[in-house]
Amino acid sequence: MKVFNLLILFCFTCPAFGQETYFELKDGTNLYIEEAGEGETLLFIPGWTMTHRFFEKQKEYFSKQHHVILYDPRGQGRSNKTTYKNTYARHATDLRELILQKDLNEIVLIGWSSGCLAMYEYLRAFGSDRIRKLVFIDEPPKWIGNREKEWVYGTFDDYRSSLKGMISEPSEPDDIIDWMLHDSIDDTTRTWMRKEIRMTPPDIALSLYIDGLVSDYTKEVSQLETPSVFMVRASWYDEASTWLKTYAPKAKIKAITSHAMFWERAEEFNALLEDFIESK
Repeated sequence: MKVFNLLILFCFTCPAFGQETYFELKDGTNLYIEEAGEGETLLFIPGWTMTHRFFEKQKEYFSKQHHVILYDPRGQGRSNKTTYKNTYARHATDLRELILQKDLNEIVLIGWSSGCLAMYEYLRAFGSDRIRKLVFIDEPPKWIGNREKEWVYGTFDDYRSSLKGMISEPSEPDDIIDWMLHDSIDDTTRTWMRKEIRMTPPDIALSLYIDGLVSDYTKEVSQLETPSVFMVRASWYDEASTWLKTYAPKAKIKAITSHAMFWERAEEFNALLEDFIESK
């Protein structure tokens, strides 16, 4: 009985690793959010149809010395699903609400893939207010264009078949997972990744996809004054580096092994990120 009482006391007096809760926006939408640690705030934004879970290894590592915030954007993961407002401009407005209501300052804002589009939209609408540093993980300022002259994913014709396919049926999570990873993964990992991706309804995924296709944030990148780093995978590092040296010469550029290096090679990625956070 004494052992049981001690266990109960331990559970109530020792803080949990992270706090899981919901953040209510002004329009009544609830965003799923996790916080851990104390100190300078590192705020992570997941990519298209992704969730906070993909940044679990960063939360575990950085929360030892920082205040880490992970969340699921509107329409994704465990956050509420809305019929409209599924754009990156709205994601940026939601981000602004979260920052202001929690009174966050001197934030290191870290976006992955299409999570960077929310950051670009934030810069467009609010500038770099309350942001100390920016980290863009493997995402150009626009998706379609001339690959010989620009840093883009491809031409509209390259996207035509995938766009038409998404109108007919949901995207296959396995295709996305295999594209974003360099190393093989076990069945358990693939299963939870598939589950997380499928939490985004097909109509919301399509809305965000189209929004990404028609957006261009070249101006926002070219006007960057906040210390920034672009982490770019090896397969298009050269073209990204050439473009960034012309349009964002003050930004740092770091090579990474894959679109989701932070998950599969977390120790190496965390060292790169930590070096940038601590740099002058």
